[in-house]
Amino acid sequence: MSDNLLKIGTSAVLASSTLLSTTSNNIANINTEGYVRQRTEFQSQMLGLGVGRGTTERLISEFTLKQLRRDTSNYSFAQQYVAEANRVDALFSNPANSIATGINDLFKQFQVANNEPATLANRQLVIGSSQALLDKFNTLSSLVLDQDNFVNQQLDIYTRETNSYIKQIASLNQEIASYGTGNSRPIPLDLLDKRDLAIQKLSEMVEIRTLDADNGEKMVFLATGQSLVVERGEFNLVALRGSPDPSVRDLKLQLSRRTDVERDIDIDNLGGKIGGLLKFREEILIPTQNRLGQLALSMTDAMNTQNRLGMNLNGEIGGNLFNLPTSSGFAFPGNTGAGAVSVAIEAGQGKNLPPNDFLLTVEAGAVRIQALDAKGEIIVGSDKVVPVGGFPATISSADAGGDLYGLEITLTGAPAVGDRFELKPLSTASRTLTLATTRPEDIALASPVRTGFTVNNLGNAQIDAVKVSDTTPATLPNYGFDTPSGLINGPWTMTYVGGNTFEIVDNLGNPVATAAFGSNQYQDIFAQAGVDVGFDFSVTGIPSVGDTFSISFNDGGFNDNRNGLALSELQTAQTTRLNPLSAPDSANAVNFNQSYADMVSLIGERTSQGRNNEAAGKALLEQTTAWYESLSGVSLDEEASNLIRFQQTYAAAAQIISTSQTVFDTLLAAVR
Repeated sequence: MSDNLLKIGTSAVLASSTLLSTTSNNIANINTEGYVRQRTEFQSQMLGLGVGRGTTERLISEFTLKQLRRDTSNYSFAQQYVAEANRVDALFSNPANSIATGINDLFKQFQVANNEPATLANRQLVIGSSQALLDKFNTLSSLVLDQDNFVNQQLDIYTRETNSYIKQIASLNQEIASYGTGNSRPIPLDLLDKRDLAIQKLSEMVEIRTLDADNGEKMVFLATGQSLVVERGEFNLVALRGSPDPSVRDLKLQLSRRTDVERDIDIDNLGGKIGGLLKFREEILIPTQNRLGQLALSMTDAMNTQNRLGMNLNGEIGGNLFNLPTSSGFAFPGNTGAGAVSVAIEAGQGKNLPPNDFLLTVEAGAVRIQALDAKGEIIVGSDKVVPVGGFPATISSADAGGDLYGLEITLTGAPAVGDRFELKPLSTASRTLTLATTRPEDIALASPVRTGFTVNNLGNAQIDAVKVSDTTPATLPNYGFDTPSGLINGPWTMTYVGGNTFEIVDNLGNPVATAAFGSNQYQDIFAQAGVDVGFDFSVTGIPSVGDTFSISFNDGGFNDNRNGLALSELQTAQTTRLNPLSAPDSANAVNFNQSYADMVSLIGERTSQGRNNEAAGKALLEQTTAWYESLSGVSLDEEASNLIRFQQTYAAAAQIISTSQTVFDTLLAAVR
């Protein structure tokens, strides 16, 4: 009997000692990151003779752990997105950076100049406000570029961290697999903790899925299905590549055995911090930079166009107020030809420019232009196919039926069929604009055309609503404006010959146009005559036969502000195109302030939505973490209670051994 008591007592002491060790280990590792609470379970010996073999295991729920990883990825995604979005939102919500303020100030100075068009000081204020507006564009665009560079730097850091976790998981898999799956050589539990911690850290970077292999390894996959860690310790790495634009880097999957082989990753379902960065770049950064560039180009081109239709203070046809930049296309790595592409904004076509990048593809005898969305994907229905006879070649709106998205594209070298180029005319435009002149005299506030009537006219008709549309001599070879100022063979004389007909001759008596109307609605005289001289007008009132009118260049018209008023009207004109699919007209366009307001509203809306997602993700992660900790986390109260209980069982087990010794001694004494 004493033998049985000794065996039972000894096994009980050893079991209690193991329980005390497990509890002590839990308490000691309460602050150890990734530690999972352990528990030791025992089985009774056969015939009830003591405690059998004990097994120490981790208290963990695989379902809860997977949910924790998923919620960690979602929260990391939202947190990273909001952190980046908040910076851009703060930039555009600061009144000091407001483009709208600069636009309003510029047009306010135009109104002042229009009040006294011959005053040089008022014109100088327009030059100063123009430079201030360009500075605001430059500042905002540079700040957005800084954010872009910061995103690239963070992507570099996060990519290195991600690859570090991938390698760590693969290494731990190999070490765990070396122990096998039997009871003879159990896997050290700290290895499982380290692997789960590495997987948890990886889930902060990207959203992942895991599968258990038969040999004890864990296979890790991206949420999109691509493998990161597979069996036998093999793994793939992630890499950053920018193609064709090296500044816009995308995540690639690089095969571990063949580093030259890369696969694309779908960033829409990437998740984690890296997914949040890429989503921020796609939804806020790229659209903001493109919209800034579009606003800057459409506005400056509209002002250039209108200024060229007026007369400056030197009595000459106006020129450009701003220099619009030219950019180079990015060639795709797979191109086989030796071609190059440059792109500029076609003069007067800035209103046709949508807020998009473009893809140019060389085809047999043609080139295809397609608009791209923020993801770099082709917008269906945006194709413009332009015939090209050979290279070098320059194509513009006239070659594309009137709408080539405001682009003027030049192809040089020898591009091959199938070669592709990415065109990004907007990404740097708002920080590369410059003033074409700093001379206040060059602001063309006056109209270049002056009209009048002869005082001896018997009727009360007058010329009204002079509209200038073209002052370029090259496009008006017969009659129109010559260089630097004047009308060809001007002044011209218009005579009403009766029958609702007007005849116009130059100062040499050569006929310029004959306009015959079916009624007395004398609208657009030159258009009715089928003649383009770069301007047009209407006649109001009732003329008498023989009444004459003069049409001349506006020599000495320095107090004229008619073109200045047209420049002021650009503030509310619908000159900024919304998208590439609809026609570039007022139904698909907004004015400058509306365009800027839409951009700021987009940033604010997506930032607010991101904050809501972050709050929801945080609440869900806290709930899941509490759920996970309730099973796998160490509770000091519970462990302290267990420590007292196991101390008592240890003492009781020791008493059993003492009792067995007493019984044994008593038996020996009885035998003697």
